[in-house]
Amino acid sequence: MNIVNIEKVEILPLNPPANNAYSFKEGFPIMQFLIPNQPKLLSGSSMRLNGVLRVNSSTSNEAAPVLADNNNNKGGGAKNIALSNRIGVASAIDQITLSSMTNQTLEVVRSYGRYLASAQSVTHSQEDLDTNVQVESLTASRSMNGAFLVNQDVSFSIPLRTGLLSGASEIPIGTNGIRGMIVQLQLSPDSQVLGGWIDNTGTAQNTAAAGTGAFYQLRDVSLSYNLLVPDEQGTQQMSNPSTGALQYNAISHLYSVVNSSDATQNYNLGTAKTLSVFHNFLPTTHLNNYGQDGFATPKLQNAAAGVYNDDAEIQRVSFLKGGVNFPLENEIDVSVPALNDRPLSELEINFINSIKSYQSMNHSLMSLNTQNQLPTNVNPLDGNDVSKFTQVENKEVFGIGVAEDPYKVGVDFKNTNYGVRIVSDLNGSSPNSVFTYVLAQNQLMYSPQGISVVS
Repeated sequence: MNIVNIEKVEILPLNPPANNAYSFKEGFPIMQFLIPNQPKLLSGSSMRLNGVLRVNSSTSNEAAPVLADNNNNKGGGAKNIALSNRIGVASAIDQITLSSMTNQTLEVVRSYGRYLASAQSVTHSQEDLDTNVQVESLTASRSMNGAFLVNQDVSFSIPLRTGLLSGASEIPIGTNGIRGMIVQLQLSPDSQVLGGWIDNTGTAQNTAAAGTGAFYQLRDVSLSYNLLVPDEQGTQQMSNPSTGALQYNAISHLYSVVNSSDATQNYNLGTAKTLSVFHNFLPTTHLNNYGQDGFATPKLQNAAAGVYNDDAEIQRVSFLKGGVNFPLENEIDVSVPALNDRPLSELEINFINSIKSYQSMNHSLMSLNTQNQLPTNVNPLDGNDVSKFTQVENKEVFGIGVAEDPYKVGVDFKNTNYGVRIVSDLNGSSPNSVFTYVLAQNQLMYSPQGISVVS
């Protein structure tokens, strides 16, 4: 099929609020976009959600908006409210649902922000977060800089990083294809998105009292994408119902809680071609909490008097298939480096490999600074450690994961459980949420009789 033109398209949502502002607090947490049936190919990687972000204090309203004033930059009294600096405005998206015009679900990514917190940090460097990713997504390698970004209305243009939209293959949206697409975005609660920041002295500016009642709005949103226009013969072919198939990757999410020092988590993935699985963690009380970053990716944490402030170091990890070690035949033992606060190399290499091939990784936020809080003093002749101003904030990019199949064919977990055993220093009274993300290959089949998806 020959491509003769590329159309750049921008569409508005089907369900616009009266003030063109989507807001969880104000009762408009869902936006829907319709890409119509037409004999063309959709470039999923070109899709962007565009709009204007407004971060409001608790006293703000449409008639008299009162925006964030981090660091009291505007002189009206500090209102310290900010986004997660590592994923920026993408933290506002809780769920992405892609479906055909015939209501066949193609992909659902739940807890999207938590997925991005790991995937984006593993594959983007400090320079990325402070340049090109900051421009499109309002990220920053230091949370103080991210806080200053949202002191006023600010435009954004973010990609939607789902498996289907990130694939290399264009998506046929004609009658000989999926017959159009519906993109539905569900917003996250304000208390999950807005969590404050830390200034350069290390002082936390994210007290729950300061943020309570604050809310965000996504205003004047649109969806843009590229359509590839085939020649006359290709147009005719895509206009007539026929039989075809499209293989694509899909991301799915599972949630659980771990609380014991020796825990085995079992999951029914229901996927026949499983490529990789990874997990990230967050103390359960930090979810939907104005006083915490709901998109942080710390190690497992122990609580004392209800306050999580102590790493529960992981000692050993095993990945299982039907109760047997797989695909690694040995358990990963990191007890010695964990005891000496050194890199958990084998664990971290497999985690990286579950998101992007370790051999091809060339950009990442992970370093001794983030993982072990071991900064490099960039001016050794100076008694003051100035690296805290020049290096990325030393919050961990932690997770565990494994690539199930290095050959990208996929492993069958359709009728067999996936399991992970975690031996750690958890004290039994500190529940930690476990966010599990599965990358698997699906097959979309279309015919004159309809559309079906095989996982």
